[in-house]
This record gives sequence, C-alpha cells and structure tokens, in this order.
Amino acid sequence: MSRPLDRPLDRAEAFFWFLDRCSSMNFAILAEGSGPLEADRLEAALARAQERHPALAVAIDTDAAGRLAFVPRPGAAAAFTREAAGEDWHAALAARLAVPFGLGEAPLVRAHWFGLPAGRWAFAVVFHHAIGDGRSGFRLAAELIDDARGAGGARDPVAPRPSLMALFPEALAGDAGLARAQAWKAELKAEPLRADAVPGFRREEGGEVRPAIHALRFDERVVEGLAARARLEGASVHGLIGAAELLAARSLFEGEASPTLMLTSPVDLRGSLAAPVDDATPGFYVTLLSSLARVGGPESLGALAGHLTRDLRRQIGQGCGHLFYHLAAPAETIPPTAEGVAGFRAWMRRMPPAFLLSNVGRAGSMPEAGGVSVREISFALCPMAHQPLFVAASTWGGRLALNVVHDAARLPGATAGALASRMRELLLAAAG
Repeated sequence: MSRPLDRPLDRAEAFFWFLDRCSSMNFAILAEGSGPLEADRLEAALARAQERHPALAVAIDTDAAGRLAFVPRPGAAAAFTREAAGEDWHAALAARLAVPFGLGEAPLVRAHWFGLPAGRWAFAVVFHHAIGDGRSGFRLAAELIDDARGAGGARDPVAPRPSLMALFPEALAGDAGLARAQAWKAELKAEPLRADAVPGFRREEGGEVRPAIHALRFDERVVEGLAARARLEGASVHGLIGAAELLAARSLFEGEASPTLMLTSPVDLRGSLAAPVDDATPGFYVTLLSSLARVGGPESLGALAGHLTRDLRRQIGQGCGHLFYHLAAPAETIPPTAEGVAGFRAWMRRMPPAFLLSNVGRAGSMPEAGGVSVREISFALCPMAHQPLFVAASTWGGRLALNVVHDAARLPGATAGALASRMRELLLAAAG
C-alpha cells in the first residue's frame, strides 16, 4: 500500500475545486481498441492501482480548520460501469463526464467500459481535476490496460508527490512571486483582456450541463503536413490548431470583419519547477494561459498561428503560468460553503469568453499484448460557463486526435458540429 495523500489543497488545487463547483471540471481519458480486454480484469486493475497511487484513494473534504484537504479513504472502491454501446459511444460517455464528485466523496476517479461491435471496446477513466492532469491521466490509463491484459508486470507503490505550488521556483514563489504578480495585475488593469461576446453562445450558470463530443481524427500524413506548415510559419502545431479553432469560431460573427477572440491553453508546468516531478502517478501540475487575437479570414491562419505560438512562449518564459495562481482568487482560504462558492462564482463572472485548447502532445503508443490491440488514447473535458468549446488534442501512434467538446445547454449541437467541421477543413487545408 502506498503512503497516503493527507494534506490541505494548495491554491492551484483549491482553485480547480471551486471551478468544479461552477461547472464540471472532470476530465476523461478515453481508450479504444479490440481483443479480449475483459471489464472484470480492468476493474481489478483499477483496484490495484488504488493501492499504488495515493491520489486514487482520497476524498476532498474539510479539515479541522475548515480548509479543503485531501483525506485518505483507502477502502473506497471506484465506481466501474459496464454497458454495450453502438458506434457513438462518445455520447454515453459525455453524459457521465459532467457528473460532479461531491465534497467528501471517494475516490475521485470513476471508470466506464463500453462493449462495441465486432469485438471492439472503449474504456474511459474520469478524474476530478484536482487529483490529475492530462499527462498523468494518459500514463495511468496505459498502466490499467497493460495490467488487465497481463503486460504490466509487478509495480511498486508510488509516493505522494508535492503540491504544484510547493515546487515553484524561488523567484515565482512567496513574496517575490506575489510582487511580480501584482505588477502583472497592474498591467492587466491598464489593458484588460477583453474578448467579443460569441453569437449563439448562452453564457449561463447553473442548470443542466449536457456535454457532447465531436471526435476529429487525422492520420500520420496530415500530422506531418501540419508539422511542416507550423515550421514554415514559425509556429507550433498547438498554435496551428488554436488558429484553426479561432478561425472556425469567426464564422459565428456575421458582418464582423475581425472579432477579438481569446484562446486559453492549459500548460504543463513540470518542466519549470524547482525540483523535477514526473507523471508516474496522478497529480495536478498545470496552469492556464490566455492569448487575445484579432481573427481575420482563412488566409490569416499562418499569421494567427505564429501570433498564438509567440504569445504563449512569451508568457511561459516570463513565468506567467506560475503567477496566474497568485492572481487567481485565493481559493485555499475560501470556505467550501454555499456562500464561498457564490463568491467564487461572482469572481468568475469577470472572465471574458474564451475558447480552450489543451494539448498533451505526443504520447507513446502501446504494442499489442495478450491479443489486445490499443488503437487510440485521447482525452476530453467539458467547457465551463464562459467557454463555448474545449478542444482536447493528443498525438498517439503518429495520429492526431481532437475531441471537440461543447455544452449543449449553452451552445446548440448544430453550431458546435459546424465549428468542428470547419476546424477539420482548415487543418486539412493547412496540411496540404
């Protein structure tokens, strides 16, 4: 059994817990394949993983001081559902994606297995975002599948990792970090981030959340073409995908020559911490960085990709990813009560509308084992009240997966489908 995770949430973790009270911030890792991958063996693998990984055996509850804290719950079994599904199994998963984890609920992970036609299957692991991120989620999903098909071998318990903010570099932590954040805050007051309202998008809080997933897939030839186009434009593939997302959104603005739109990117901070931390166990090590852009016509794709890439790199280089949490509401001090959540929601209402692009980059493929082939692993997350789309990108086995997620209670399905189709067109054209 691993050493338990037993400490207060830091500001970053608590911030995402409060985000989750405003709108579901669960994320799912999705795996698809074929062969004899039995649901019972996956469930047993998940139970073993709970013994190894500290974050899989906790609840988030209040401690004696009334703070949000990770509280060990080693005996709590993860929910594991099984069902036969058709080709559109994404719809069944989407309905489960936004189901919240309650205060005190344990564990903070659930699993869903879908039997598909012709001997195929799909498997999804849903996480509370405060205990994991894309990189560590991918790693865990692969571990579970390998364990279930007998390809993993013996695994030792994993020690709890330090919290994200406990590993901030000295210049970005404590009073020094706060001073830099206050200087940045003054700059933002002088020139606030303002994005245009998105036509057809209902920015509403509360009520039913109905996520839906549009799955876009691109083969190796397209991925190579996108990489070549990105190099030509002095951009990253992330910047190119983000440009396609914003250009697709521009189609909603009738008569508006160049609307100002915002792209927010979750960014992994593991490479810029005071001490190295790996992704061998679920943990939360991401931040949020946003860029504004005037979005013109399709001919501006390359220039827009370059702008988004340069601006994101600038912010990373200036430590804005770390400083974001000094600017954010001090969530670790807010009581997790109805009044505290209401106050946090009032703070969130100041957020401008934003399109999301989360990109975990390249993940290693998995060779066939035990007669089981894994065709793809991807991920998905439901957008928040101020986010029309959440695009989750990953490259697996040389192929690019984009899961375009929207909340049908805020953005009509036909509109979201048209935006996803337009993204596909733009990316295929960019790849040549």
